[in-house]
Amino acid sequence: MELRAIAAAKQVLGREIIIQSDADFTPPGKRKVRVVRHQLNGRRAEAHLRWYVAGKAFRSLPLTNSNVALSNSWKGSAACVSESQLELL
Repeated sequence: MELRAIAAAKQVLGREIIIQSDADFTPPGKRKVRVVRHQLNGRRAEAHLRWYVAGKAFRSLPLTNSNVALSNSWKGSAACVSESQLELL
């Protein structure tokens, strides 16, 4: 399937496009981090971090100092697609 998609893109564009696997296409301002607690069987669970992208839950992490730092860097790294993320051959 992937090879057919690459061949079709080559035919339409006349060249191959390589997108880095770690490329970030999230627009600025669409990432949110919240501290949440959920009830499990009537008991309050421990607080944890939940990442949201465009209003939809993306990932949950335990509430630790390292995860708070990771969440802040994740939230700040949302950016528009730049030339460094797309490489045209």
